[in-house]
Amino acid sequence: MFRKKISVLGLLAATLVSICGSAAFAQTVTLRFATITAESFPYTDGAKKFKELVEARSNGAIKVLLFPGGQLGNEREINEAILEGSIQIGVGAGAMANLAPIYNIVQVPFLIQGQAHMAAIADGPVGQKLAQRIEEQAGFKVLAWFSTGDSPIETVKKAVTSPADLAGVKIRVIETPVLVDAMRALGANPTPMAYTEVYTGLKQGVIEGAHLDVLSVDTMKVAEVAKFMTDWDQITFVSEPRPVIMSAKYFATLPAAQQKIIQDAMKEAAVYERQVFKDKMTSIRKKLIEQGVTITKVDAPAFVEKMKPVWAKYAAQLKAEDLLAEIVALRK
Repeated sequence: MFRKKISVLGLLAATLVSICGSAAFAQTVTLRFATITAESFPYTDGAKKFKELVEARSNGAIKVLLFPGGQLGNEREINEAILEGSIQIGVGAGAMANLAPIYNIVQVPFLIQGQAHMAAIADGPVGQKLAQRIEEQAGFKVLAWFSTGDSPIETVKKAVTSPADLAGVKIRVIETPVLVDAMRALGANPTPMAYTEVYTGLKQGVIEGAHLDVLSVDTMKVAEVAKFMTDWDQITFVSEPRPVIMSAKYFATLPAAQQKIIQDAMKEAAVYERQVFKDKMTSIRKKLIEQGVTITKVDAPAFVEKMKPVWAKYAAQLKAEDLLAEIVALRK
C-alpha cells in the first residue's frame, strides 16, 4: 500500500512537471526581425542563426520572420515600430541614438579600434552598463551586440592621409549629432543622408565621401564611385557594437522560459555574426584592391588628437565619463 502511494505521488509529480513545462511554451509568439541592410550583410547571417536556434529550442512555439533590406522601413521607422509593437526585433544604430542618447558614446569616431576592442566592450561591464542606460532612456531591451565591422573613410576625389585632406569635403554621416560634430572637428562638411542613398549620392556628386563599414562598401558597390579608402586595419573611423533591440515592455510580457531562450540564442547568434564579419572583411580587402581601390595609411595620432575634445564633450553631455574611461582603458 505504501509503495502504491509513492507510485501515485510520483505520477502526480511527473504530470505536474509536464504541465508546467508545457505552460512555459503555451504562449506561441511570432517575432518579426527587421533590418535595413542587404540580405548579404552579416546581420542576416546572425538573424538566421537566431531563428534556427530559437525555433528549435522552443519546439516551434517561437516563430521568427526575417525582413532584411529595409522591407519594413528605414532604421527610424523600425525603431518606432518596435516600441509600438508591430516589429519585435531590430538593430540599433544612429537613429536609435536619438532615442537613447547614451549610445552616442560608442559612436564617437576613432575611439573604438577594431573588432577585439569592440568585443571587449560589448561583452564586458561597459556593454552591460550601456544596455541598462539604453533601456532606461528609450525602453529598448538589448538582447545582444552585433558587429558592424570596421568603418574606414571612403572618398571620391583624393586619398585621405591626414585631417587636412578632409577640409571642406562633403562627407555623408549617419543622422546623429556626434558624427556631425566629429566631421566638423576634422574640417569636413558633414552631410546627413540615408544609408540606401549613399551610392547615388557619391555617383551624382551630392557627397564626396562617406564612412561606411567595409561590407557596405562591397554590397553597395561603392568601389565603383569611390576609389580611395583609409586603412581600417590601422585605424577605424567607427567600430561600434550594434545593439540587437526589442521593446522592454514586450519582452517583459513573455514567459521566463521564452525570455531565456531568446536571450541565449541571440548571444550565440551575435558571436556567429561577428565571426562572419571578420571573415568577410578579410576577403573584401583583396577584392577592393583588385577593383582599383587605393587603401592608404594615415597619420593616426593626428586624427585621435582632433577627436579627443569631441570624446570629452559627449562624455560630459551624456554623463558617460565612466564609460569613456573604461573604453579607453580597453584600447590596446
